[in-house]
Amino acid sequence: MTDRIDPVFPPALAFMPDSAAMPQSQGIEVPAAAGTARKHPLSEPERVAATITKGLLRREYSIGQRLVEAELTEKLGVGRSTVREALKILASRGVVDIFPHRGAVIRGLTLTDAENLLAVLEVLTGLAARLAAEKIDRGANRQRFAMAARPLIEPQDSTELERILEERAHFYQAMFDVADSEDLNRAMPNWRAHLFRNQFYGFLTKGDLRAMVAEYRQITEAILAGDAAKAELHTRRHLQKTRERVLPYLR
Repeated sequence: MTDRIDPVFPPALAFMPDSAAMPQSQGIEVPAAAGTARKHPLSEPERVAATITKGLLRREYSIGQRLVEAELTEKLGVGRSTVREALKILASRGVVDIFPHRGAVIRGLTLTDAENLLAVLEVLTGLAARLAAEKIDRGANRQRFAMAARPLIEPQDSTELERILEERAHFYQAMFDVADSEDLNRAMPNWRAHLFRNQFYGFLTKGDLRAMVAEYRQITEAILAGDAAKAELHTRRHLQKTRERVLPYLR
């Protein structure tokens, strides 16, 4: 059975994030830059690396897990050399460590790693929110963003609350689509962001999730109001709150 193919962000959630499903083919994800279509097709190793990274987002892999080449070859339907090159790409992006005679192991972020990542995400995601607010009335941007935000900011029960971690991916994808900045897309550290979300998912409480909904609602209201300054402010505050919620677990 093949994996679902989704576009993924350029090498950063997601902070964001997941995107809409695309047709299935050979279990490999077809990555696309957040907010823009890729101008150059990815190589097969890059596609495999993107698939593995998206597996982190879906929590199909865990921190410290060894990635066995033979298993990935069978699962993804590609050659062993392709998997080996994909693992080298992931190592260069800080997603896995490769050890002699042991192979690739999914990295865990240190306190310093997480602090640095969140500092970068705060600035870049805040900029994306500002640009989205400035461009919200162009074309179908308002409708697109509102539709992506609605499931995230209007959970109906505790079951839906659990889906926040999935719905926010669509929220961020729409934000970056509306922001429409190729330079910003290239700068985002999406691969490491997926790793961050995988590592800290289990630490979030129901109270944390409710607070996140309120924060996303503020961001949404500011973007839809076309208030660029408030959109950036609320987005940066959300990332600051994320830091407060999760970093204590690494101290």
